[in-house]
Amino acid sequence: MGRKITRRDFLDGVAVTAAGVAAAAVLPGAAHAAPTAHGRGRDEPNAPYPPTQNGLRGQQPGSYDVAHAVRDGSFEAGAITDVHEPYDLVVVGGGLSGLAAAYLYRKQAGPSARVLVLDALDDFGGHARRNEFHVGRTLLLSNGGTVNIDTPSTWSSQARDLLTKDLGVDLKALEATVKSDAYAPYSLRTATLFTAERWGKDHLVAKEPGESWASYVTKLPMSEASRAALVRLRTTTEDFYPGLTDAQKKEILARTPYETYLREKIGLDDDALETVKRSTNGLWGVNVDHVAAADAWATGQPGFDGLGLTDDPWPGAGFTPLMQLKETPEDGNFYFPEGNAAIARLLVSKLVPEAFDVRRPDWREIVTAKADYSTLDKPGNRVRIRLSSTVFDVRNHGRNGVTVTYSNSGRSYRVKAKGAVMACWNSVSSYVVPELPAEQVTAMRYGVKVPLVYARVALKDWRPFAAARVSRVSTPSGFFSSFGLPTVTEIGDFTMPHRPELPTVVSLTATPNSPGLTCREQHKAGRRKLIRMPFEDFEREIRDSMARSLTDYGFDPARDITAITINRWAHGYAYEYNSLDDPALFLPEPERPYAKARRPVGRIAIANSDSGAFAYTHSAFDAAYRAVSDLLNGKSQISGAGGSVPSASAGRTGLERL
Repeated sequence: MGRKITRRDFLDGVAVTAAGVAAAAVLPGAAHAAPTAHGRGRDEPNAPYPPTQNGLRGQQPGSYDVAHAVRDGSFEAGAITDVHEPYDLVVVGGGLSGLAAAYLYRKQAGPSARVLVLDALDDFGGHARRNEFHVGRTLLLSNGGTVNIDTPSTWSSQARDLLTKDLGVDLKALEATVKSDAYAPYSLRTATLFTAERWGKDHLVAKEPGESWASYVTKLPMSEASRAALVRLRTTTEDFYPGLTDAQKKEILARTPYETYLREKIGLDDDALETVKRSTNGLWGVNVDHVAAADAWATGQPGFDGLGLTDDPWPGAGFTPLMQLKETPEDGNFYFPEGNAAIARLLVSKLVPEAFDVRRPDWREIVTAKADYSTLDKPGNRVRIRLSSTVFDVRNHGRNGVTVTYSNSGRSYRVKAKGAVMACWNSVSSYVVPELPAEQVTAMRYGVKVPLVYARVALKDWRPFAAARVSRVSTPSGFFSSFGLPTVTEIGDFTMPHRPELPTVVSLTATPNSPGLTCREQHKAGRRKLIRMPFEDFEREIRDSMARSLTDYGFDPARDITAITINRWAHGYAYEYNSLDDPALFLPEPERPYAKARRPVGRIAIANSDSGAFAYTHSAFDAAYRAVSDLLNGKSQISGAGGSVPSASAGRTGLERL
């Protein structure tokens, strides 16, 4: 565990090879820094290429310093340089919502419209982040954030048209690129690590394909009563609310924590609960203690088969989007190897055609296309994407314009435009738009971003997984909740390796929280923890979980790990209201904080999935459409297959996020 990783030496948390030492030595932290606005291009070998950067990524150290200083009232702008470039629109935030807003604005205003996109991070896409590894001659890709296209049958027509018509993504053809049987020859299983600290010694317990729950639980290091409760959880057909209507049952479940339901109705004790307590982490960032049983049912959690619930939404206020289930046969597993970073790249290719070595790449070619970051902010472009630029002041200028002031490399700049779209987090907008009414500021600060970590670990091979016959390991007592092998795809010129002797990239996830508190307070506590954690702590947790699980099968973390990328999202996905903590959920939608927060102020419109309180790609697209409509015509009706729908249109399982 203590030995250095042999293939890479880590310098300040960044994997540096001989070719990268020069770039890392330019200045402290340079390996974390993005190319400058007019930085080096693809022909310069030492130019930082964000997708391949290792160590602490996502909201990496330094990326939030200006924003935190603005929040704390300690930021000093110094001399401000006026940028004498005429723009029709400035977009604050280069995530999916911001890139979509830039594209939709030009689609409506015309190709001559000039747009500037500003983002505080050193890569575009926001949470739609691409992680790229090169192990020898093998290219490995993974998502650093949002991963798949979830339940497109529920999308608004505007969001769906943007994806399938404007960006040209063929969903059925995309689904066919996923090779679900790639690991079949190896008879892999899922397993759970029971750690010595709680269970006396480390146990790796696997469930065989098709094995009954009654058989599986006999292998677990717990009492017969705990085992029986876990079998009951998976097999019960008892109606715990006899005589009540579908709506009455859903109302009870909406006001009952899932943990309470598991304890009181299913009979889980502490040991049994330990194995399932994190099953809700991937969607809400909290354990079962603060997720409504109704939402657990809606997303397929076990224990509800005997209730006879229908897919009809609870008739009345208080339902969450995930309680509205209407999956159709057209929905499926729509997945790019780098997750929805591919969608961000497609949008950039529309905005800056010369940004990739394949001009106008289609949805297949975008996966292996190399981005030239030096073209993103090239003078003369109709659209310029300026990274590592933190906006700290946005205000209306006269009746028909705005001024946007931002910091880049320690200097302050001011640019004028006809309008602005705030596609950053609502909390950021609340501090940098001084004209916001007090009620709107309060509404913007209501939601708290969900903190999360996506760690990606490149391995020289995955023989230990094959020897253990496991594809994914749940680690309920560790910092990370699980780790596992990637989904195998074959798309364009890219194929994810899937033979044990070949390199692979392992995914780990973590959503730090503090059980017992409200969701928003848990998210704040998790954020504070992530910001304080150095790279070495993440690395230690990764090596510990994998070594405990696989050392007996030949795994050596020092030998087998070739690189680690930590996608740290201390301010992660948009806060989604829940029926346990948020009284506003029982109000008509216009009276909820997120609806109040998205009201335009003069020539400043509000986007981002925060404005729909729904952390999904289609919510980000809907927000972009609404914001652009607010600026151009003052109307932003969003329509779905069944007519007008809220911008937070229903998702099926939330797998888009994990």
